[in-house]
Amino acid sequence: MDKISFRMFTWPQNPEVFQIFASREPQYRIESDGTIKYIGLGPLCRTIQAKGIFQGPSAHSRFNALSVIMATGTVGELKHPIWGTISAYITELNMEQESRENYVAYSIVFREANESGEIPHLPDGVEPH
Repeated sequence: MDKISFRMFTWPQNPEVFQIFASREPQYRIESDGTIKYIGLGPLCRTIQAKGIFQGPSAHSRFNALSVIMATGTVGELKHPIWGTISAYITELNMEQESRENYVAYSIVFREANESGEIPHLPDGVEPH
């Protein structure tokens, strides 16, 4: 299988876990008489979570490269060989507890951006996974 990439970073080994969570929340408005009226669905909000391991002498530098990309706070193309390309931001990057020399376990979360490069708002009470 081809490798997953984000911006200029290509995974040497695809993450073991790659999950896509999608939500569209119903939206309502309160009419002048106090009744609540359904007005449609909000924007599609996708959250992508992945977990994996970097191994070998470059394990820590690969994790650090993702940290630098996250620090820039800019949108990029997340390319998956099966699921296609999504414009997204890295919103979370975690080094997991079992990391050691030549071995970094990580988890990463991406939030999809719309055509304007903005992340759609998740309504109150809806958690990105």
